[in-house]
Amino acid sequence: MRTIGDWIRLNSRRNPAREAFVGVDGRVTFGEAAERAWQLARGLRDAGIVHGSGVGVLAGNSVFNAEAFFGVAAAGGVYIAYNWRWAPAELAAGIQETEAKVILAEEAHLPLLEEALEILAEGDKELPLVVRQGREIEALRVGTGPIDDVATPESALCIIYTGGSTGTPKGVVLSHRSAMANAINEMYDCGVGSRDNERGLIVTPLFHSAALLCWLVPHFIAGATSVIAEKFTDESVVDLVGRESITNTFMIPNMMRKLMDTGVLGDPAIRKNLKAVHTGAGLLRMPDKQLFTEMLPGAELYFRYGLTEAGPMVTRLKPSDMLDPAVDGSIGTEYFLVEAQLQDPSGQEVAPGELGEICVRGPSVMTGYYGRPDATAEAMLGGWLHTGDLATRDERGYFYFRDRLKEMIKTGGENVYSAEIEQILHMHPSVLEAVVVGVPDPKWDEEVRAVVVLRSGVSVDAAELSTFLRQHLAGYKIPKKMVFMRPEELPRSAAGKLVKSQLKVNLGWNA
Repeated sequence: MRTIGDWIRLNSRRNPAREAFVGVDGRVTFGEAAERAWQLARGLRDAGIVHGSGVGVLAGNSVFNAEAFFGVAAAGGVYIAYNWRWAPAELAAGIQETEAKVILAEEAHLPLLEEALEILAEGDKELPLVVRQGREIEALRVGTGPIDDVATPESALCIIYTGGSTGTPKGVVLSHRSAMANAINEMYDCGVGSRDNERGLIVTPLFHSAALLCWLVPHFIAGATSVIAEKFTDESVVDLVGRESITNTFMIPNMMRKLMDTGVLGDPAIRKNLKAVHTGAGLLRMPDKQLFTEMLPGAELYFRYGLTEAGPMVTRLKPSDMLDPAVDGSIGTEYFLVEAQLQDPSGQEVAPGELGEICVRGPSVMTGYYGRPDATAEAMLGGWLHTGDLATRDERGYFYFRDRLKEMIKTGGENVYSAEIEQILHMHPSVLEAVVVGVPDPKWDEEVRAVVVLRSGVSVDAAELSTFLRQHLAGYKIPKKMVFMRPEELPRSAAGKLVKSQLKVNLGWNA
């Protein structure tokens, strides 16, 4: 199994003049990408980065970010993807937890970083070296030609943040082996990077595993071009697909629905160039699939299920499955290098048709959660990654997602953890109890809503609580609706535990 450093070297020789990255901030060939990665790697080593050192990256969708990833990998460091949508307190916690020695920062996100560093400084924490976009990072690049690759397939490649059922975000450590295995899965099962003159469009954030490991890395390995959209809009998709001759892309279902609702997906430029669309991180219903086929008859449609801890992909539906009513609602069958099994609470595999937890093993699965051995041991019990997701499986091996053991809400492609929001609400002096749930939504897949019980004798409204939450959480985590109830109105089990499913039924939020 090769490392990312191997592919930097190989593609500098095999495809030196072909474009590797295209973005709002420039165009870079594979030959140039290799040279710039090696130069940045030297500078990082001079700055104290050794094999396994963490290098934080706070950047949006840009060539800057792509170059940072490959430069850190070439140095033998660990690329830490910080979420630019975090609140300053969340970023400060991420920096402190991952112990980043250096942070490469894009200019647009410097104000967020500065606020986070101020929080760390107040706690007398050691601050990382910040290297800013522009003259500072260019000055860090030194030398010419290849450098020695100190990484091995088992070396940590990146840390990507996800969330946990406790509401505390966790840094998932993924190795070079994991990235290579996931890339092989994408190329073998979904044809990513397989077409002549393949040009993939990245519209989801690079701090997500889908964009970084399912698009940027497989395309790079295949010697194909990654076109990186700064942000997703109808106009940008039409413009880039036409101007850059885009052949494939990944987008979450609500992005697809938006493009179909506005008619953009049927634009002549898209119909001419786009040969494959991949989607996941949400629900895709038969009407959506049928409309896609009508609007874009010349393109293949893939649906995939995964999670960051799995590297991330687990199962996929191929184009031949999409309009088959027998598997409508399925999340597909397992990828080539993935073994997925449904287990009962005792760890035994359940029979076809029975409900069980999706458990995964294979070379793409995470090394573990950074600095959290207990959480890693719990997640990897018995040598299987326990996803916390419930499903059934039919006799042909098709999985059908049913529910979540983890209280995770998927809204607009983002993972939101109810316990995290509940914990912050409980910090407000007027809040006695808070419950956060996800409610089905046709646009966002799920909408975040909250039920709040106030302390006696106090008064506060939803606007004040929302303002309070925004001081601690990213905007997409703020509940879109809040309902105030009395303590006795909350349904509880015989053990006194709150029954969220019954609460949603009582409020009519389960449809």
